[in-house]
Amino acid sequence: MPKQTVSQFLYALGSRISDGVANLAAHPVAQIGVVLFCLAWFLLPLGEDATAVLTLVLSVMAITLTQMVLNQQKRHEVALHLKIDELIHAMKGARDEVMGVETASEAELEALRITGDKAEEVLAQRRGKPAVTTEVGP
Repeated sequence: MPKQTVSQFLYALGSRISDGVANLAAHPVAQIGVVLFCLAWFLLPLGEDATAVLTLVLSVMAITLTQMVLNQQKRHEVALHLKIDELIHAMKGARDEVMGVETASEAELEALRITGDKAEEVLAQRRGKPAVTTEVGP
């Protein structure tokens, strides 16, 4: 196995930490803890300085946690796209050009849709059935 570079190691470490924190924050006990913490924060007379510090800490935590959850969702989305691409590639009769379409421009997507409609029309004509088209706008 080739040796990891420092950047690969840091990326893998960051991904593991991000994934772990996102999973921990999604746990029901963590959700209850946050609600209880917020209730205590509002009900206890802490003073202006403590309230300002808590506001700062919670703001930083909210931004950080949001980024961690988005990172986790991005990795899951990439994995799902890879699985779908593999299925498209393995399916007989599927159009391989739709693999990786998530990175295509709007014009490329429209061109693929049109070629797919034309392929459906040809297939329907071969079977002797009317084709169903999905015309969109002018």
